[in-house]
Amino acid sequence: MDISSKQVLDKMEELVSKAKQSNSEAKVQGYIIAIQALCEVMVDEKIENNRTPKPIAFTQPVISTVANAEPVKMEEANGNSLFDF
Repeated sequence: MDISSKQVLDKMEELVSKAKQSNSEAKVQGYIIAIQALCEVMVDEKIENNRTPKPIAFTQPVISTVANAEPVKMEEANGNSLFDF
């Protein structure tokens, strides 16, 4: 659902009006936080719309030959498992 900038600005005006009419500092603070959130949404949307798509680089998968390699022999090891100490 797309919301136009005008709709967001209209909602901000409504919240500013309610903040001006409010007698409680706590309510004013709540309206200010709501207005701030709407501003952030509009700024984030503008930034997102102005970004140019970056090309995605696809690479060939690397096939490992480690599975065919000989395991490393260590004098301290008790066996072939990683869990043998």
